[in-house]
Amino acid sequence: MTVPQIKSGKLYALIGRSRSGKTQKALDLIKDIPCLLIWDVEEQYSQVTHRARSLPELTKYIELCAGKKAVIGYTGSLGDFNGFCKRAFWFIRKCGEQGVKSGVVLEETADVTNPSKAPEWYGILLRRGLKYGPDIFAITQRPAESDKTSVGNASIVHLCALKLPSDRDYMMRMTGLPLDLIKGLKADQDNGKFDFVTIDDNSSTYDLGQLTFSGNKPKFTINQAQIPL
Repeated sequence: MTVPQIKSGKLYALIGRSRSGKTQKALDLIKDIPCLLIWDVEEQYSQVTHRARSLPELTKYIELCAGKKAVIGYTGSLGDFNGFCKRAFWFIRKCGEQGVKSGVVLEETADVTNPSKAPEWYGILLRRGLKYGPDIFAITQRPAESDKTSVGNASIVHLCALKLPSDRDYMMRMTGLPLDLIKGLKADQDNGKFDFVTIDDNSSTYDLGQLTFSGNKPKFTINQAQIPL
């Protein structure tokens, strides 16, 4: 039997302060991915169908679900991150070999990485994993304290409001966006309006947009498209 070919996946860097809209963007991006693995230590993802709390339990669920419609969430120790990424690499490879689209979500990478080289299996996952067709989502509130690999290798950078000057300066250097633009991104929680910038690595432009809600349903609107960097 011929296995359908999966196109190379994308690495998304989703960045912004707490409650700025970045996880909402992740939820929008993953909604049509059939086979998902999520680093979910705070149990934020209600759509999880299989929740593992230890690495042996995670291995069991991956062996059971890789290549099938499932959402596996890992809620364990921060010290398990390297082991999680090692298993995530096996997961996406298994899905790719079966011709099934997969995804890996990595919540708050600043808790488990640092500004120097990415940890062993995390780096392997980001640098070598996309050929198996997954979309990988690296999410952080503190880009200046996270690894450089996720932003430097990202196919798409989705930037929301940032609080600290060090994080704003870091994203200016990493993306080439004007500092004043980054400073101007707002997260208006009272009115449900959240600014964002999206940069596609395949172009030298960016889009300015806003996340709003209608009846609790999120809406992502592009207000200015393809602005030259």
